[in-house]
Amino acid sequence: MPVEPITINVRQSTGTYIAKAKGCKLSASCTAGPAQAAEALAHKLGLASDLLQEVRGRDLGYGCSRFEHPGCKSADAPPRGQA
Repeated sequence: MPVEPITINVRQSTGTYIAKAKGCKLSASCTAGPAQAAEALAHKLGLASDLLQEVRGRDLGYGCSRFEHPGCKSADAPPRGQA
């Protein structure tokens, strides 16, 4: 069954990083950093958080980060190194 990639956008707000995915009502926050907030949201969505990849781009504003995930659920994730 094909899965759609998921984009997680993280923004900083008063010392907290808030992660949201387009088309998803869930969000996650973390004070440790943007990657940890994205991982927390991936966990909430049942995704394998170790498959998150940060996307670097000039179009991102100050305090904003973007992460991509292939969209496979934790149980569907290939073993590490075989993606």
